[in-house]
Amino acid sequence: MARAKLRNSPSESNSHVKTVPPARTEDVHGVSPLLPARRMGSLGSDVGQRPHAEDFSVDSSFSQVQVEFYVNENTFKERLKLFFIKNQRSSLRIRLFNFSLKLLTCLLYIVRVLLDSPEEGIGCWECEKQNYTVFNQSTKINWSHIFWVDRKTPLWAVQVSIALISFLETMLLIYLSYKGNIWEQIFRISFILEMINTVPFIITIFWPPLRNLFIPVFLNCWLAKYALENMINDLHRAIQRTQSAMFNQVLILICTLLCLLFTGTCGIQHLERAGEKLSLFKSFYFCIVTFSTVGYGDVTPKIWPSQLLVVIMICVALVVLPLQFEELVYLWMERQKSGGNYSRHRAQTEKHVVLCVSSLKIDLLMDFLNEFYAHPRLQDYYVVILCPTEMDIQVRRVLQIPLWSQRVIYLQGSALKDQDLMRAKMDNGEACFILSSRNEVDRTAADHQTILRAWAVKDFAPNCPLYVQILKPENKFHVKFADHVVCEEECKYAMLALNCVCPATSTLITLLVHTSRGQEGQESPEQWQRMYGRCSGNEVYHIRMGDSKFFMEYEGKSFTYAAFHAHKK
Repeated sequence: MARAKLRNSPSESNSHVKTVPPARTEDVHGVSPLLPARRMGSLGSDVGQRPHAEDFSVDSSFSQVQVEFYVNENTFKERLKLFFIKNQRSSLRIRLFNFSLKLLTCLLYIVRVLLDSPEEGIGCWECEKQNYTVFNQSTKINWSHIFWVDRKTPLWAVQVSIALISFLETMLLIYLSYKGNIWEQIFRISFILEMINTVPFIITIFWPPLRNLFIPVFLNCWLAKYALENMINDLHRAIQRTQSAMFNQVLILICTLLCLLFTGTCGIQHLERAGEKLSLFKSFYFCIVTFSTVGYGDVTPKIWPSQLLVVIMICVALVVLPLQFEELVYLWMERQKSGGNYSRHRAQTEKHVVLCVSSLKIDLLMDFLNEFYAHPRLQDYYVVILCPTEMDIQVRRVLQIPLWSQRVIYLQGSALKDQDLMRAKMDNGEACFILSSRNEVDRTAADHQTILRAWAVKDFAPNCPLYVQILKPENKFHVKFADHVVCEEECKYAMLALNCVCPATSTLITLLVHTSRGQEGQESPEQWQRMYGRCSGNEVYHIRMGDSKFFMEYEGKSFTYAAFHAHKK
């Protein structure tokens, strides 16, 4: 007998991984606690029987794999990763703490700006201060006004403490999320911003003269935005709730606007310390006027660094904001198409029908729309499609055609739910069509879904006319309450039978019920196919023969005579 054997996993070659020695014969009845519970049960039921050698090999290898997995999950790194990244609730708390830290640093920056008094002197910490000089057009820019600020010692201590916490947290997350490519982690925008706002503060601990060095802490607003987005995602995962793409996009847009305004306000205010010395409020006023494209011109930056910052901010806004507005508009349009409600006011003032399908295929959609809107009296009707699946690309392209975009409304939902039937205003509909695709693989299952949808619609809106398509004849009696029931197989076999009695009957009926514009077969090399396609677009009218100028001379004649002479004309 071939020995059953399991191959060792690659991690078993690691010397740090625990392994379990093979089980001995005398240990079988004294079951090891390392074995799985279900194996223990089987061993307990086989007491008194002689086990095979193959079972020992399989069980020992299986227990090695289980213990290895258990040990790897309980290493110190894995425990930290579980707490900081994998666990949803603890990760949410970490992100909330990080978001609070970033907001606190932005508030401390505003406090530092409000307490700043460059008139008392400018320079490094415990150095000889330079006198503040008022800028005018004839003097050069005093860069010391930009490089050095007045930072109080208590404020510096708080900022250094927050910087240390943020730095350690960032290094820990980099270590936990490392996957073999350290440069990918280093060149991330969030990591670069974190280093810009934390490393200089840590350096000031060991080099005190740099305590008054300007550090762009206001850039932490972008890290706060990033933390807020991740926090919202973790929140929805933790409470097991599907998040709204519209809500997320609106949140991202608002946060981006606030970050642009805050960055522009703080940057212009600081650079203008070497210029006109604008206050935070005047800088904020200038940013609002600029981004709103009003441009009064009463407040303007005076030196080229602040003017360059304004140009950069405008370029960033012109690139970022239109993209986010476009995404928001697209989501809004998609929500109206697939997740909105059919207007109650429109349902009461306009006529509409509801099309219920289990899966919307392009051929089914085009056949229904072409046949439905071929009648002149139905041109003003709206078609509300109720389908449980999301629109595919082909259906979306068809519904964006101007011919259908204003008259066809797609709602993602199920006819088995009263809430979705209320969204489609089924009780106000002129009719409800429940159709199935003729390409269904399991036709019996498709009929079962159609029957369930028909029962649900009839129960919800008993006064709404119901048109049901059934694929197999034996399922017709389940929907006999419907106003009209069409069985595909029954019609097909009936036309085949009529063809035996009167040839071409199926062709005549097909031409009568199918709408054609006379364009079929025009590229065929056969003349009869071109003629057949062109004549299939002819319309049939109901008129008295005596009132017809063309056929009145054939009144009282046989059909053969009239057809022969009319064709010659």
